[in-house]
Amino acid sequence: MKWIYKLFEIEDAFCDTKECNDIFFNAMKEAFEFHYKNSEIYRNICEQENFSFDSIGSIDELYKLPHIIVDAFKWYDLLSVDKSKIVATFTSSGTSGQKSHISWDEASKNRQSKMRENIMKSYGLVSKNPVNYLIFAYSPRVSQGKGAAYAHQMYSTFAPENEKFFAIDADENSNAKFFLDETIEKLKDFAKSSMPIRIIGFPAFIYETLLKMKEIGLELSFNKESLIIIAGGWKTAQNRAISFDEFAELTNEFLSIDESRIVDIYGFVEHGVPYITCSNHHFHIPIYSKVFIRKPGTLEVLGENEKGLLQVLSPYNYAQPAISVLSTDYAMLNSNCPCGISRQYIELKGRAGVKKHEGCAISATELLKAKKR
Repeated sequence: MKWIYKLFEIEDAFCDTKECNDIFFNAMKEAFEFHYKNSEIYRNICEQENFSFDSIGSIDELYKLPHIIVDAFKWYDLLSVDKSKIVATFTSSGTSGQKSHISWDEASKNRQSKMRENIMKSYGLVSKNPVNYLIFAYSPRVSQGKGAAYAHQMYSTFAPENEKFFAIDADENSNAKFFLDETIEKLKDFAKSSMPIRIIGFPAFIYETLLKMKEIGLELSFNKESLIIIAGGWKTAQNRAISFDEFAELTNEFLSIDESRIVDIYGFVEHGVPYITCSNHHFHIPIYSKVFIRKPGTLEVLGENEKGLLQVLSPYNYAQPAISVLSTDYAMLNSNCPCGISRQYIELKGRAGVKKHEGCAISATELLKAKKR
């Protein structure tokens, strides 16, 4: 496993040199060989396609790698290691719907943490100065193994913690509840300090809090080093999309946090790679993954600026054969971002199909709907 170790030793998450890309390609080959040997289901898929890795001549031909449809993780317990080696299992959905079960062994978990850390460092988002954390996501008491809950908490490790408050916590019956009034009081408390605040979580809940502040005329001011980390769907309880511009205007007016200090994160538990926005709000693809856009129906590989289904590849997880996943998300690829990062970026274009993919964010907004009844 020489190349997989080399890949995660690359601290520049957006390295785009031939050397870095060659390391990624070889790590993918190593991961493929591991899953082919250890996952009977993935080996059968490859054999049905008469696939040989030798048919792939470069990183741009990795789309040939047999993929697994994202929904397969809802119905099948896909493992490439013995169950005794599994150290963490996460689910993708919340209160309803068939759940994906995604597992890591210790090494895969460490690789996932390392790439997240490298991406945050590469964007200059890691600080040594203490901050107060306001988490608009499930507390550990009500997280129930949700992948998003784990990720939200991991993003509260990139600056020393002074105090942490969860906006979604257990009520008197141990059910998840959004504590809006208590959250606003905590914001007031944090604002009394000159310490930066880091707000992390689902945008729908942050948006609801900002609207409440607007209603009561509450304007607060936070240290300019404060940061908002968005992770989850941009939908309100009424299923209305929140525009980034509207959201940024509210955060600037009522929290004094500039839009340059708002980062958005895209990802899904079945893939595990976080895509984080740059200063131009683009989801750049880190060196730890490769992305292709496929035409629905024919699965033809599309070029830049063409809308299709998102196919994502990464070698990090040896516990499950999620080396190449075809998602239910529509997207386009683009390059030449003014931020200076040469690697391509993803433009999200919505969900495929008539039924939404039931993720943590969608289930979480049910708490907002319940609150309004």
